[in-house]
Amino acid sequence: MVPLFLSGASSSARETATEIFIYSNLGVMALFSQFFQSKGFSSVEIGILMAVTPILSVIANPFWFKRSRRRGGALVMGTLSIVSAITVWGVFLTPTFETSLIAMSLFAFFAVSIVPISESVVVPSLRSKGKRFNMARAFGTVGYSATALISGIALRAGFVMIFIIASVSLLTAAAVSRAYPSKRMLGRSESERNSTPLPVEFYLLVLAGVASITVGAFGSTFLPLLTSDMGYDLSSVGFSFSLMALSEVPFLLFAEKIIDRIGNTRLLLVGIFATGLRWFLTSIAPSFPVFLLFQALHGINYIVVYYSVTNFIHKNFEENKATRALTIYWMSTMGLSYLLGSVLGGVLIRAFGIRRMYTIAGISGMVMAAFSSLLFAALRKRGRFTNR
Repeated sequence: MVPLFLSGASSSARETATEIFIYSNLGVMALFSQFFQSKGFSSVEIGILMAVTPILSVIANPFWFKRSRRRGGALVMGTLSIVSAITVWGVFLTPTFETSLIAMSLFAFFAVSIVPISESVVVPSLRSKGKRFNMARAFGTVGYSATALISGIALRAGFVMIFIIASVSLLTAAAVSRAYPSKRMLGRSESERNSTPLPVEFYLLVLAGVASITVGAFGSTFLPLLTSDMGYDLSSVGFSFSLMALSEVPFLLFAEKIIDRIGNTRLLLVGIFATGLRWFLTSIAPSFPVFLLFQALHGINYIVVYYSVTNFIHKNFEENKATRALTIYWMSTMGLSYLLGSVLGGVLIRAFGIRRMYTIAGISGMVMAAFSSLLFAALRKRGRFTNR
């Protein structure tokens, strides 16, 4: 039975609740590398395990988006959440690297598509009510932050606590999914007939986003290892991820106004540069308070890149075309970006050392921002690029 306030026609409670609990689960998953480190796995093995999610994203996102079009996004969202709540325990129970790899693969095939599928339901639902996505997404950030903080503290009672928290978040998300109207997008053939190519501008924005999120993914994946190398307390990771998430809230409160003022493209460039700057400064942090201060830059990193590209998609494409564009975006960022960030990052850390790699990643991000800025400016002069 779903509470009436979640299914209200004008209320955004169900969309807000969806964002809170799908991002609460991500707040737990961010600590997986710390869990794998506690098992004694090497940086390369941790990189491989953390790369399972992005690798499977390339397969899982098209698979689940296709079923979402046929069976309805809310139904698929609920199914993914329930199965993920069960399979996550395989990650906890498996003792060796090989069995952990199998368990992560099973869990990731379902879990990786929860956020993309859920937001493909949430955004149109909000727009149909005349409401904007930024406020609901801000609550997702709060959910992530609160869960990361609670999980970081709960680690003192054992790693089993983060898996309990993950299951509760996922099962609650599944319950909330029932508040959405049950509908099937019967226009499968219509979607297939709508094969108009996506504009070059979209692909360039995605490419720039992939570059930025790769640097960000490297930093986030190995942050637990960096804090350990710097001699910080076990709970420091939870505090860091919590602060990182909370730092997104100010941007989200004013996201629409900022985009109206400077456009998606310039906003994307700000996000790319800030990502590089953050990891460069993190690598030279002299103390934990300063280290935490630098993590506040996260508020203009991933969320800015993500919001600028997805906002461009939802504002410029009709529903069927938007679904195709979102599939490409999530495959690229959750797939390629996190694959490169985790696997390549693990290899490079082993070769050059963790602090040096954070310095290199930071400089690379800032250079990519400068290059992208020059490229976009050149294309804009030729009339092949806008600032929408």
